[in-house]
Amino acid sequence: MNKSIGSIEFRSIAKGIEVSNEMVKKSYVDILYLKSICPGKFIIIISGDTGEVNTAIEYGLSISQGFVVDSFVINSVHESIIGALKNKYEPINEVNCIGVMETSKVCAGLKALDKTLKSSDTTIIKLQLSFAIGGKLVYIVCGSLSSVNYGIDEGKKELKDKDVIQALVMPHVDEKIIKHLIGRG
Repeated sequence: MNKSIGSIEFRSIAKGIEVSNEMVKKSYVDILYLKSICPGKFIIIISGDTGEVNTAIEYGLSISQGFVVDSFVINSVHESIIGALKNKYEPINEVNCIGVMETSKVCAGLKALDKTLKSSDTTIIKLQLSFAIGGKLVYIVCGSLSSVNYGIDEGKKELKDKDVIQALVMPHVDEKIIKHLIGRG
């Protein structure tokens, strides 16, 4: 049994609530994230067995009546993404280099994050979804300069140009910045 995640991002809060309810009744899945997001959108992120997640997302898309902004299913998701969605991160000893990806949509950003983590020796240190940032997604990873460069580049390849707000790599980040940025370190 593979752990998968799936999501639908809606342009209507009311429709998002309605479809989310039907999705979780249709399949045996866990809800990782369910809320209104900026600007006036709604998102559900679910996890579970691959077949169950696929069924729930396919059903949600079939009844969404044109209210979908974006959606995805990631099979065999990188395990640290589920932790980050629950605000649980791997412990880190030292951060010298970070990569920051800012995307215009949550679903697109999570797909890019999965690619970044799977393609490089990086660790996610912050994930911010939409709330108070205009519907965007921002993730920050750390690792060696070469790993972070490669991971951010691979993540960008998962995105359409219009979905990338900014992607950058910062070597030699001051510890005071890390402490205030991620609340750890």
